[in-house]
Amino acid sequence: MSYWANRIAKNQQKIEGKTIKSINKQLQEYYGRAADKVIKDFEAVYLKILKAQEDGKEITPADLYKLDKYWEAHAQMTKELEKLGNKEIKLLAKAFRENFFEVYYGIALPGDAAFNTIDNAVVEQLLNSVWVADGKTWSQRVWDNTNRLAETLNEELIHIVAAGKKDSDLKKALMERFGVSYHRAETLVRTEVAHVQSEAAKKRYQDYGIEYVEVLVDEDERTCELCKALKGKKFPTNGTPPLPVHPNERCCLVPVID
Repeated sequence: MSYWANRIAKNQQKIEGKTIKSINKQLQEYYGRAADKVIKDFEAVYLKILKAQEDGKEITPADLYKLDKYWEAHAQMTKELEKLGNKEIKLLAKAFRENFFEVYYGIALPGDAAFNTIDNAVVEQLLNSVWVADGKTWSQRVWDNTNRLAETLNEELIHIVAAGKKDSDLKKALMERFGVSYHRAETLVRTEVAHVQSEAAKKRYQDYGIEYVEVLVDEDERTCELCKALKGKKFPTNGTPPLPVHPNERCCLVPVID
């Protein structure tokens, strides 16, 4: 591996780490605010149910649908999670675009940072293209995660009502659901950033007229067999190098040069 290739790899890793850290810090704030609001509303519904039980009424999950307070909380949850999804998409769209340009210009030859400036429309097309087998864009997967969160939050409320558990059990269960959803979002971020960096590097190499790229594998105790199998493999720059091959990818593309 040449000096230039090693320098490129280290630079991409540095950019990747900075981008992911910045995104996740903001996502934690978004998820935290949404969790506080939704859990507060759901707790109010459950406290109303517990009060009815104290008065001797038998409450079942079906009785939830008879409560105006439940439907109000459900509508607020839908609104809050829609707001969360919109914020997440806006954040990621901006971060992915900045990450693309930072990689594209960051791996330029010395004194050649402005060489072959790339058209914004081309960047947007690359960032929003479908590249995985499920046929979905990254923004569609954001909404899939948000919709799944809404379903699981409602399921937890129904389960707690049916089991007759304490109010503290409801809060804990809902917090866990938000935690699972956040970790899915975090995985999406890592995977998409890896894809963005791969596309930015590939486009830069194409613009330089480099014909082949090589997969540089970050080898340690966490390196999987899929990544190990790619070590040293070369692929045409105008083709589709297989990166990332899985969520939380850490490999990167470096040029094959004399």
